[in-house]
Amino acid sequence: MQTPVAASAPPDPDPERHPNWLSRLGDAILTTDSRQRRTLSLLLLAALVTATVVMLLIYATMIGVAQASHIAWLAGLFGLFMVGFYATIRSGLNRRFDDPTLALPQVISAQSLIATGYAMTGPVHGATVIMLSLVMVFGMFSLRSTALRIASLYTVAVMGAVMYWCVRHQPEYYPARLELFNFALTAVVMLAISQLSGQLMDMRTRVKTQKIALEQALTHIKEMAARDELTGLPNRRRMMNLLQEHATRHARGGPRFYVCIIDLDHFKNINDSFGHATGDAVLRAFARQAEQVLRNTDMIGRWGGEEFLLLLPETPPGEPTLGVTRLRETLAVTAASPSLPDLRVRFSAGFARYEDGEPIDQAIERADRALYAAKSAGRNRSVVL
Repeated sequence: MQTPVAASAPPDPDPERHPNWLSRLGDAILTTDSRQRRTLSLLLLAALVTATVVMLLIYATMIGVAQASHIAWLAGLFGLFMVGFYATIRSGLNRRFDDPTLALPQVISAQSLIATGYAMTGPVHGATVIMLSLVMVFGMFSLRSTALRIASLYTVAVMGAVMYWCVRHQPEYYPARLELFNFALTAVVMLAISQLSGQLMDMRTRVKTQKIALEQALTHIKEMAARDELTGLPNRRRMMNLLQEHATRHARGGPRFYVCIIDLDHFKNINDSFGHATGDAVLRAFARQAEQVLRNTDMIGRWGGEEFLLLLPETPPGEPTLGVTRLRETLAVTAASPSLPDLRVRFSAGFARYEDGEPIDQAIERADRALYAAKSAGRNRSVVL
């Protein structure tokens, strides 16, 4: 007897629906909100840098140049600082503040802890100075120029106070001349970072402005590519896309629709008698009237020359063909051009009801045959095929 073989499970067509444990862990730590995730990622990067510095300070205690109790106390403060900000951001409480990133409080807290560490590390206190610059570099990517200047001034002020205290109470490790040099160096670096931050912010503002302008230009170009320049109506390409979209929607259970082609009667005579400028004005006036009279669900575009194509869904209100009838009645009492109050526009129309599964070109061809029949029957009328 042959042992049945278990069928292997088919591969998941969408593996992103079943993230692995690493992705789930990342979502649990950093949340799935993109802004909160970005803020937490920056905080955890700062925590990694801080942990590295703490490891170096622990090494300093091992070689006897720093007191273990001081370093332990400082490491605890750093840990409390990181956990506090992480809990605030992860819980969403940060959203209540004007700056949800809490960048300025983070920088102020970090600089305060570094200043405390400067006073605790005795012979190796100079190594902590570089951390001041590192924190400010992080701040450059999160803080506005004004906030970064505030952080820079705070750093200079707090370091000046700490250095003065150290000179007074631990002169053997903090000689006055050396501390004056360190203070001057700190002030210069903070000033330079503040200036660079302003330039970086200006660059980011220019890039953002250029990006917005580019997006607006692209939107305008797309709009121009889909619109007829004379009438402002959708052009032939846009109408073909709309027809195809409605055909696809109908195949999925959406409403059926009519395709209608309108041709202005004796339009050549208008051009020959009154000039092309008047002919253009007539086309624009027809387009405006059509947009006002047709239903909101109806769509009209310029098909070419004096021909227009309409997409008329079979949706309320009213029968789709009635809008064209109202348009004909409106044009019969409306001047085609302000300069020619007695001129009236008449048109012939051909309708074709879209059939299930037929190509769009075929529906358009039937509407064109219906238009030809309306022309042959004497113009100024509609024919439905």
